[in-house]
Amino acid sequence: MSSLVRCKACGYIMEAADLGEVCPACGVPARQFEPYDDKVSEKRRRLLDLHIHPVIVHAPQAFALALVVLAIIIAFSVDGFRTLVTDTARSLGVALPLTVLAAFVSGQADAKLRFRKTTTPILLRKKRYASLFFVFSLLVAWMALMSPLDNLLTVAIFGLLSAASLGCGAMLGILGTPLLVAKFPG
Repeated sequence: MSSLVRCKACGYIMEAADLGEVCPACGVPARQFEPYDDKVSEKRRRLLDLHIHPVIVHAPQAFALALVVLAIIIAFSVDGFRTLVTDTARSLGVALPLTVLAAFVSGQADAKLRFRKTTTPILLRKKRYASLFFVFSLLVAWMALMSPLDNLLTVAIFGLLSAASLGCGAMLGILGTPLLVAKFPG
């Protein structure tokens, strides 16, 4: 394993050979770095460095945000444009539960890899929000497939369900952010 250093100011970890004159993350002088011993095995580190879950988790959040915006556009757009936006919203709405499911599965795998279990207090809270996210996303998908989305009431309900999905996604992000830097066994 290569020699690592950690920035004392911000905690950024990098290979010592790549350190320039300043921290690439926060800009403090290189003298603020100290040697760092990674406690994680090389095999686990390679898997963790793929960042599969943190990358996948952004898809459902982006879809949910786009659906909220599309619902607003549908509510206030003219007929010809409304059809195009409605079709886009339907497509994203149907895909939303699939992206939530992919994020959940990758989150379970990531938790098992990082913490060796998936039943810590924060991870249990994340599972509850993920379950709610999935339920709301299924309701969005159902509306996308079954509802005409041609009147203000159905569009408002569609938008509110999308917003609820987005809220769950935001809570998952808030709960998950501290876990990215949590110390875990090697």
